[in-house]
Amino acid sequence: MVTFHFSSCFSRFCLAVGFAFLASLLTSCESPTQRTARSVGVTSEILVVTQSPAQWEGAPGQAVRDYFGQAQYGLPQEEPIFKIAHIQFDNMSDMFKKHRNILLIEIGPGQEEPLIETRPDLWAKPQRVVKIRAKSTDEWVETFASRKEGLKLLYDQTERERLLTILRPTAKASVVEALYKHMGVSMVIPDGFFVAKTEHNFMWIRRETSENSQGLIIWRLPYRDTLQLKSAYLIYTRDSIVSKHIPGPSPGSFMTTDKEFVPPMIKRVGYFVADFAVENRGMWNLVGDYMAGPYLSYTVIDQKNGGLLTVEGYVYAPNKDKRDLLRQLEAMMFSLNINP
Repeated sequence: MVTFHFSSCFSRFCLAVGFAFLASLLTSCESPTQRTARSVGVTSEILVVTQSPAQWEGAPGQAVRDYFGQAQYGLPQEEPIFKIAHIQFDNMSDMFKKHRNILLIEIGPGQEEPLIETRPDLWAKPQRVVKIRAKSTDEWVETFASRKEGLKLLYDQTERERLLTILRPTAKASVVEALYKHMGVSMVIPDGFFVAKTEHNFMWIRRETSENSQGLIIWRLPYRDTLQLKSAYLIYTRDSIVSKHIPGPSPGSFMTTDKEFVPPMIKRVGYFVADFAVENRGMWNLVGDYMAGPYLSYTVIDQKNGGLLTVEGYVYAPNKDKRDLLRQLEAMMFSLNINP
């Protein structure tokens, strides 16, 4: 039996996540102590703190590395979901306490039952601190394995919060207003992005630099039945939209969905801006050219405006890492408000 104790409030996330184990994780909430320090750490990094080198080199450390260090799906070059840094408790100075994502490993005979504690903004903001305590190595690894997916969602949420604190002050009013006027929704769109194309129930917003491209695609379709949320239909719909509206640089070239090299991974989720959404993660490429890159989209039922609303972010960055660029777009999409 695993006992959970939580001393801080994460009510919005608790309501949004549909997984039963996350609901149990977040049943007890109270207001956190206000902190002014800004969290530190590179994008998508977790600081793991152990009691000894043996814990890091042994089964607990390996379990953490195997899960959080696995390749992020949908990227053309292998990049881990999270970078993993490591120190021991003896070296846990105030500087390290400001790290944005922290995982504390404690193993000892004094712990009768496994215990997971998690707090946002404990020593800095935004921050997520997780402590897993168990009486034995095997019990610690088992506890981590049973809750690792929920913990990843907590760390993901902290990453989005950090990115939005950076992007929100630079929001480009003209693009935000154009999005609201044309699509009836709001979203944080930072400076550097511009409106590339608008048509009925469609909008394409881009950012172009000498090294990479980032794009947001928003479209709305009439909602008829749940068959439209099936994987095959979502892929068919995406292809019909992007092939029509997203041209490549060569004459006659256009965007499509890669279905062989990295087939789309589609799943229903309860942690987007609505209680129900469908996530679609994969690779795009061009017909008639040789460009490709990752994309991530979310489809929700837009009851206010009617129909199915899809927001998608895609990245083109040849010979460059792409995970963090896609995370930026993910944070922007999670700022979506369909009832502004």
